[in-house]
Amino acid sequence: MKRKLVAVALTVSCLSLAAYGTIAYFTAEDTAINVITTGNVRIELQETAVPEDGADPVPFEDVIGVMPGGKVSKIVGVKNTGDKTAYIRIQLEKGLALAEGTVGEADLGLIGLNIDRENWTEKDGYYYYNEPLAASETTKPLFTEVSFSEDMSNLYQNSKATISVKAGAVQTDNNGDSALEAAGWPEA
Repeated sequence: MKRKLVAVALTVSCLSLAAYGTIAYFTAEDTAINVITTGNVRIELQETAVPEDGADPVPFEDVIGVMPGGKVSKIVGVKNTGDKTAYIRIQLEKGLALAEGTVGEADLGLIGLNIDRENWTEKDGYYYYNEPLAASETTKPLFTEVSFSEDMSNLYQNSKATISVKAGAVQTDNNGDSALEAAGWPEA
């Protein structure tokens, strides 16, 4: 009887080891690392000017000595330097600081911009580009010229005019049918 019990115990032990080996043979473990890279939205504000000789545009530089009735070439556009199509908007702010010691109030209406209203739409203080801007493309210029009214009096001698330009972009994917409907615009 003892031999039978030992034989049964041995048989059960052998079967257990065989089953464990079989289970170990059919199980495996591995680790996979998946990398998902998102696209990016990047833009570059471009400010150029056509020199007086009419040559190709060059980077815009400050202009000194503009007279009433004068015009200054200033071409403002945006290039999409990212790899995703983007909606573009620009905010403009005109400034006019009178010369030191001059008493009076500056009239910003005396500074004009030839805004392109065919390719850009104004809403809520911003100009929205009417078309999505693909990677590596550049918008049509928002404006190409700053003009100074002939009505500027001696009050404006040695004054300083500024045009502050701020551009923003958001992705077009899953973000409305136009720039006017898009969400997620940067605040700064």
